[in-house]
Amino acid sequence: MRIPSKDVIILAAGQALTSTVVSLLTSVSSLSGAYLAPAPSLATAPVTATVLGTLLMIYPASALMGRLGRRGGFMFKAGVGVVGGAICAVALLVASFMLLIAGTFLLGIFSAFGQYYRFAAIDAAARDPQARTMAVAIVTGGGVVGGIAGPFLGGNFADLITTVPYASAFVVLSVVCVGLAASQALLSADLGRDAAGAGAVAPAPAFGFNTDFAKASAVCSIGFAVMTLTMNAAPLSLQMCGYSLPMSSAVLQVHFALMYLPSFFNPALVALIGLRGLVVVGVLSSAAGCVLTAVTDQTLGVYVLELGLSGIGWNFIFNGGTLLLASTYPGSGKTRAQGLNSLFVYSANLVASFLAGALMASYGWQAVNLACLPLLAVAVLALRPPRKVAQRAAA
Repeated sequence: MRIPSKDVIILAAGQALTSTVVSLLTSVSSLSGAYLAPAPSLATAPVTATVLGTLLMIYPASALMGRLGRRGGFMFKAGVGVVGGAICAVALLVASFMLLIAGTFLLGIFSAFGQYYRFAAIDAAARDPQARTMAVAIVTGGGVVGGIAGPFLGGNFADLITTVPYASAFVVLSVVCVGLAASQALLSADLGRDAAGAGAVAPAPAFGFNTDFAKASAVCSIGFAVMTLTMNAAPLSLQMCGYSLPMSSAVLQVHFALMYLPSFFNPALVALIGLRGLVVVGVLSSAAGCVLTAVTDQTLGVYVLELGLSGIGWNFIFNGGTLLLASTYPGSGKTRAQGLNSLFVYSANLVASFLAGALMASYGWQAVNLACLPLLAVAVLALRPPRKVAQRAAA
């Protein structure tokens, strides 16, 4: 087995620290909003500010890294995270809701860059598909650390400053971002940088929107949307069933862990069943979790199984889609292609996050999951090769 390059290991560390920040922010953002909000209806405004910051930065982040390289882009992101966390901590200390909104907006800009670790892994790998699969598996797998560390830090450090709840959690967040900057400074300077270099304005990327790119982007977007629908609706459903917050958190920790752990098995699975087979297995896993909601009572164990299957499904669909995407654009067009894909994925994620609450309020947990099945069917259809190619293969 080929030893991963230095850059792949450093990117995995960056993914782990980034996931830690994102999951820590998730655990305290709405709570800090409720603490400072002038009205209960504004409690989730910090979450909305984070979503807006991510949406506005998701495409420019690709262009920035094309000029600066992955090292410069990820260090810039870490710096934004340090400032954003510090502003949120100060906002809580001085009881300024608007300052909290500003800080969480900056943390949304930070989060936008997290979409690009999967592409940076491809940059760091050799050109052969096996090396790319291994690199994406290792880097994505680093996220399991964050899925465990973020909630742990939020639960154990949020009240260190006893007079101001949650302020210390944002201090810890900034400290993690300092560690992130230090780790990403070790990346190769030219990793991911456009061939035109960092000098004058680069020529327009040689990328044209094509059917294969659209299909791979659809697979990635659907994988993320289905996961978001189930993950965002699950805490509401668990609460409605009378389960406590610690129990709900345990279910979500299983979900987060299984979003990332299967990455380490991806290379072996791809060698056995191919990239399209990996996506199909992911679709079947997600679909099984969705169908379970309609055929059995919702015990805590069943919730763990459903959310675990959802996490596994996301991993296989999203990683498989990302690797399929890598063959749909030339290297000279990666900045535009990766930016567009990330914009599509995050837009789908945004729509799904809003739909999860609306569907839960109107129809319930089973309806949320059953609504995912047509989307998963579309993902399978997107895997089909063009008719002419299929006919040629059969000849």
